[in-house]
Amino acid sequence: MSAQEALAAISRLKSSIGSAESDWKFTVLEAIADWPLANEDVGGETFEYLIGGEAFNWRLLAQRLLGECGSVIPDETLWEWLSDSVLFAGFEEPDFMRAVGVDKFRAHLSYFYGVTVEQSLLVAVEEEVTHQRVGSGRQLSDGSLERAYALLYGDEREHLWEVFRLEAGVHAAREGWRHRDEHSLGSEDSFTYWLFKLRMERSDPAKIASDTRKGLAKLERMRQNDIRRRTMLQSDEMLNETRQRRRVTRGR
Repeated sequence: MSAQEALAAISRLKSSIGSAESDWKFTVLEAIADWPLANEDVGGETFEYLIGGEAFNWRLLAQRLLGECGSVIPDETLWEWLSDSVLFAGFEEPDFMRAVGVDKFRAHLSYFYGVTVEQSLLVAVEEEVTHQRVGSGRQLSDGSLERAYALLYGDEREHLWEVFRLEAGVHAAREGWRHRDEHSLGSEDSFTYWLFKLRMERSDPAKIASDTRKGLAKLERMRQNDIRRRTMLQSDEMLNETRQRRRVTRGR
């Protein structure tokens, strides 16, 4: 029944997203609200929308749904929306919650803090370790990331992954296929969320709050850097187009 409901949700989206009077982003969010599946296999690939029954990746589902709609929305416009890490997809919080529903809204918050912010926190701590090594005059090494795992989660990544794999029931990889078999996007997100919950269990409230602020600050810096990068690219494209038009005009 859920599979039929999913097909019905896709059909409704296709019929409404091209409407001139529709806000296509809001239309996609409404389709997300109707979506019944926590995960599915599409073309041999597993899409894990709801991690552990708690953390909802609305962007992954939006990408899946928009992929069914052909070229109605330009790829560049889609990617700009889906790649933006802003908390409520560019909407006000009440509007976003109304669009996706209360349950998916709460699960989205779990994903945002448990996966998106957690990944940013790990990057921030890795950078701190690197800066400390540079500041103390020590030679740079490839161990900054491992040190970040140890500081945040109390163990090296490899051992943490093995514990997660056993607890989550991730099947052992085939010989020579470890990265492809185990380290999919879905499993990496699940691993990150597992690390987040592990950190919640082991940290006191003050440390949790401090780490959350650090992760949010790093996420915003990365977001602003990406905005500046896109602005520069667009400026370069406009400059090139202007130069090209001048060449054509002079050649007449």
